[in-house]
Amino acid sequence: MRKSIILFTESVKFAWDTLVKNKLRTLLSLLGISIGIFCIITVLAAVDSLKRNVDDELASMGAEVVYIDKWPWGMVMNAEWWDIQKRPYPTLEEADALRRQLPDIADRIAFYLQGYGQIKINNENITDFQILAVSQEYENIEQMKITQGRFFSPVESAAGTPVAVVGYDIYTNSFGSDEQALGKTILYRGQKLRIIGTLEKEGEQMFGVSKDNRVFVPVNFYRKYTPITNRSGGNVIVNPTDVQKADMDEFLSELRGHMRSIRRLAPDAKDNFELNVPSVIANTFAPLYSMLNLAGFIIGGFSMLVGGFGIANIMFVSVRERTNQIGIQKALGAKNSFILLQFVFEAVFLSLIGGLIGILMVWGAMAAAEALSGMEFYLSLTNINIGVVISALIGLLAGIMPAYMGARMDPVEAIRSGQ
Repeated sequence: MRKSIILFTESVKFAWDTLVKNKLRTLLSLLGISIGIFCIITVLAAVDSLKRNVDDELASMGAEVVYIDKWPWGMVMNAEWWDIQKRPYPTLEEADALRRQLPDIADRIAFYLQGYGQIKINNENITDFQILAVSQEYENIEQMKITQGRFFSPVESAAGTPVAVVGYDIYTNSFGSDEQALGKTILYRGQKLRIIGTLEKEGEQMFGVSKDNRVFVPVNFYRKYTPITNRSGGNVIVNPTDVQKADMDEFLSELRGHMRSIRRLAPDAKDNFELNVPSVIANTFAPLYSMLNLAGFIIGGFSMLVGGFGIANIMFVSVRERTNQIGIQKALGAKNSFILLQFVFEAVFLSLIGGLIGILMVWGAMAAAEALSGMEFYLSLTNINIGVVISALIGLLAGIMPAYMGARMDPVEAIRSGQ
């Protein structure tokens, strides 16, 4: 144990002396390691951050919620695109029919539609907003957090009452606070909408998309002024019960049968709708994660190769400069393994310095990216450990040959040539 401590201490001392005496040469050699670790860990951390943000976004959508849509969420081939393009969008009537066929979850089957048009608040045109025409059941699925007031009732939804629930940006920019917004009116398509509820701030989601500029209105109010057909772009959302979630495949098969029945499709006809679940998005991103990780290792690998040669060069020079010292150590009884490990530890120590510099660069880059983009980035302990291990391995591989050369020296020849 004592020998190991002495060996480690001397190796660190020699490595530090090398760094101090030849600052420029050493730093230039370590630059390859630093850049390589920076490339690899930056990509790994970016992919982890993207994956975490995607997972958080999918969790907010509901892991087991089913979206009945015209388009699939996965990749679509050109040949399929033309067939899918001809499909009808889900309609409000189909949502009603589905509720009748699935009475146990009727309160968790909602229709929603991304509306369009212009809104005015206090005689001022609002440009940054989303109109969402939804059925009352939508509240049960998204579980929106209302700070003041309430969501519209089943009666208001069925009657198409001119009421609205607004997001954080809408009421803070126009009224100052949620309390002041309640009871105020929004002018939409010449009709006054009374604000009956305000939503909690959610912030920006992935890719800078905000949920705080949404305005929810009853779909039956919206349809009074804009006809809703199977070309309007509507969607139906279904949130199954816990029992049905336990066997999602069986539920999807049942739901598919109901939709085919509602649309009166022949037994041999293809589905003209899509049952999308959030896991489809996660599966779509999986190959992208793998490709990005591979690209990071390839790009970083070239830099690591250059850095490895740089450290090997430093170690060859170090062996040559300390030839006399090696001879004296061996003459005093130092074993070949002691000399070997001494230089290997020195190479690993130098490589670790380069790796830690690279990790610090990653931390700085991610902090800057988070400040500029607003997207959360994560530098996990796992990725830091990967950077440290890779640095140590590069140092080991780069130092083994110079260390072996030093360990094999004849002590008499080493002392003589070092004089």
